[in-house]
Amino acid sequence: MEFRHILYEKRADGVAVLTLNRPERLNALHAEVLGEIDAALDDIENGGDVRCFLLRGAPRPDGRPCFCAGFDLKSVAEGVPADPIVGRRVCQRLNDLLVPSIAVVDGVCSTGGAEIAVACDLRLVGEGARIGDWHLKNLGTGLGGWGAATRWQRLVGTQKTKELFLTGRVIGAEEAVRIGWAAARFPSGELLESALDMAETIASRNPNGVRMVLAHLNRADDMTRDESIRWALELPAILGVETAMEGKAQGVLSRTRRKE
Repeated sequence: MEFRHILYEKRADGVAVLTLNRPERLNALHAEVLGEIDAALDDIENGGDVRCFLLRGAPRPDGRPCFCAGFDLKSVAEGVPADPIVGRRVCQRLNDLLVPSIAVVDGVCSTGGAEIAVACDLRLVGEGARIGDWHLKNLGTGLGGWGAATRWQRLVGTQKTKELFLTGRVIGAEEAVRIGWAAARFPSGELLESALDMAETIASRNPNGVRMVLAHLNRADDMTRDESIRWALELPAILGVETAMEGKAQGVLSRTRRKE
């Protein structure tokens, strides 16, 4: 597929970088952008050569950082059909994908842009990050259609989500880390390099182990303690993965037999 609105770079180290590339519109989303993200996720999920990927936004034309300003309502008036399903599908795929995703957030990250970010496995923020949800403020609905309220609540808790959604208050990098929205913050000039370093580390791990970690943690919040423990024990068989313990035990047994 030819990409017009995103950049999709696959590196030799197993890391991919997916960049929202509509800087003149603050990387705002519409159905075509989301369709291209969906196509890139097809390649990431099925290609087998991507072990971790970044999702970021192109800088503004003047060089200031920008993640994504949300859904581009102007695009509908310009003739781009609105697809109510594709955004939900993209966010759900990001959430469920067993290839780790890192949202690299700096500058504006609002509403639909924040929905994409919170669907990723991890979020790293630059010092210029300005993060908020304006569904209630701008649309009067209060809830995003792609799972925003649920994912924000699980990240930062019910009270904080209520405050931010009801008021539309924008948070910066320090608060994003403090309340658990982001894993870490960096100076804007160091953010991409730091994100690539993290992605390279994750990509170097055993991919089967990574899949099991994601498959477990993506579901554990929906389970009781005992269900979660049982799920963790069942996952190797479900995913067809030999555990390190099994592999080491077989190695010890083989060495013992050779000595005999």
